[in-house]
Amino acid sequence: MRQTVQFSLAAALIGLAAACAEGTAPASDQAQVLAAEADQLGAMVDTEFGAPGAAATAAATATGVLANPTTTAGDPAPMFWGRLRVVPGGPRPVYHRDVTIQGDTARVEHDVTFEGLFLVDTAADGLFNPTAKPLADRMTQRAVLVRDRSQSRGWRAVQLSSQSWTVVDANRQTVTVSDVKIYRNDMLLIDVTDPSELFDVANRIPRFHLDDTVKVVAAVTNTTGSGLTPASFVFLHVRHADRLGTSWRRIPMTDNGDGTYERTWIARRSGIDRFIVDALDSATLLLGTADNYRTNEVGIPYRIE
Repeated sequence: MRQTVQFSLAAALIGLAAACAEGTAPASDQAQVLAAEADQLGAMVDTEFGAPGAAATAAATATGVLANPTTTAGDPAPMFWGRLRVVPGGPRPVYHRDVTIQGDTARVEHDVTFEGLFLVDTAADGLFNPTAKPLADRMTQRAVLVRDRSQSRGWRAVQLSSQSWTVVDANRQTVTVSDVKIYRNDMLLIDVTDPSELFDVANRIPRFHLDDTVKVVAAVTNTTGSGLTPASFVFLHVRHADRLGTSWRRIPMTDNGDGTYERTWIARRSGIDRFIVDALDSATLLLGTADNYRTNEVGIPYRIE
């Protein structure tokens, strides 16, 4: 038997209030699938990353981050910038969670859209006075679970994709993270060329141990044609890189000069989450109030034990 239920939630709501296409309440199986996914995958399927608002970029030599040679020429990125995806009094995020059950397999598709603001302080005048431009983001991610009576919810997560963060207007999707390679102590663990590709949770989602060295190498293309140098800025958002606490850090990735960018960090704390490769068209950061938000992010789930 095949069952499909779509869940749509505002971010302020708690629980699994939803309606299915036939107008009936969702069956308990669908609710248990989503609960099992949340219990077992936790922050791997979270729908936010980074500090909200215009936050400072961490130094490339911050605790837990290994310095790479810097080769980027041209204008430097502003120090203070960030996203405010949920603006007080503004549009609420819209969550779509599609759960399809066929036999003993459940497939989950997450699709979340945001209408918020991108904040950036371009003045470099010693004053904190960021300007704002409109932001319209979309995040998608997939998961597969199978029935398992040994699990408290009756379902076990077996496959998970990376997260794909794109702009809602496809005509503005001129920046693309086309490939992300993850290395543990110089050994390649995973190569993500399609963020929707499913990976085995037990054997393919990257696993690290404390003090492992993690290298991230990303390939980025940009067809915007803004004429700025560099054409793109690329950052890594990462948690678990500081012995003193678990918090998001945004670190510039080094431009290798061949369309790839890299950054190395050390796993300092245990936990599960995603690290995010964040590629932005340079004009998005350098031209403060212009309506020119063009970015692409890929989030890689991981576990540190």
